[in-house]
Amino acid sequence: MKLLERWEKRRSGMTGLLTAASVVFGSALAAQAAEDVNIALIYSVGPEGSWDKTVQEALDRVADSNPGGLTVTYDAKDAVYGDKAENVINLLAKSGKYDIILSASAHSDQIKNLHAKYPETMFVSLGSGNYNAGENHYLALGRVHEAAYLLGILAAGKSKTGVIGAVASFPADDVNDQLNAYLAGARSVNPDAKLQLSFIESWYDPPKATEATYALAAAGADVVYQMAGEVYEACRDKDILCFSKYRDTSSMAPDVVLSGTQLLWDPVLNWMLDEWSNAKTDGGSFNGNTDAVWFGLAEGGSDISPYHGLADQVPADLQEQVEQAKADIIAGKIDVPLILEIPTSD
Repeated sequence: MKLLERWEKRRSGMTGLLTAASVVFGSALAAQAAEDVNIALIYSVGPEGSWDKTVQEALDRVADSNPGGLTVTYDAKDAVYGDKAENVINLLAKSGKYDIILSASAHSDQIKNLHAKYPETMFVSLGSGNYNAGENHYLALGRVHEAAYLLGILAAGKSKTGVIGAVASFPADDVNDQLNAYLAGARSVNPDAKLQLSFIESWYDPPKATEATYALAAAGADVVYQMAGEVYEACRDKDILCFSKYRDTSSMAPDVVLSGTQLLWDPVLNWMLDEWSNAKTDGGSFNGNTDAVWFGLAEGGSDISPYHGLADQVPADLQEQVEQAKADIIAGKIDVPLILEIPTSD
């Protein structure tokens, strides 16, 4: 009887050891798994669009940097909307392959219907038009209005007519903020500067954008902010300067692209990965944000592109004025207004 009791006691001890070992091993597996982050990126238009391209480029940079020891991989998916978007997002989450589903468009309606089914998946939406759909849903904006303010200074300094132009897609929040800041920057140099503006009512339509650029040039604009695609033929034809949006596209038209805004998603993506890592490795949970985060010039979320071969067309005093304004924005001495109202032509 005593022998049997000793055996039962020993077996109980072994079971405890095995259980403890299982916990340790399970924790090791969890820690190992938390080092790998797989992301599904859903485009808003496609890599031909500047917005999507900046997200892709930032993902590449962040993946190369292994933030926090994470190994980041991603798959890019075609743009989808409506019911089709919900089906695609559902399949991506259901596959179990992806830790984060990153939408570069407004898919909050679809995420609202799906997030509760996949509590272990992090959903992230970029851009305006989104709202928080649940605890595992995160929101971020790509604001470049501070950089657009600097372009306004540059535009006013270069314009001979006092009329600056802009070709935009739709009057959305993250379009309006740039346009209003662009005009504010111009008027900080020339209080009488006027804006000629055209919304082409499309996220990507080069022929419409080209036609609109010709119309702006006819209205007197001799510097045009190209916010609806890489449309530079009209600028060349009319011998006017252009600014690009979100990316440095000088190589596409080095004779007319003077500068442009640069949207750098790196701080947003690092924030996203921090939120995911905290929820997965620190025993925490997802805690999606209601107010979308964004990062400005001071945090490395935006900038303006170099003048490249056109630097000699920017007088030294104008270059210094732009650089001083940039330094003042970063230092908090200039607060660029975030105005979301729809601007109009003067």
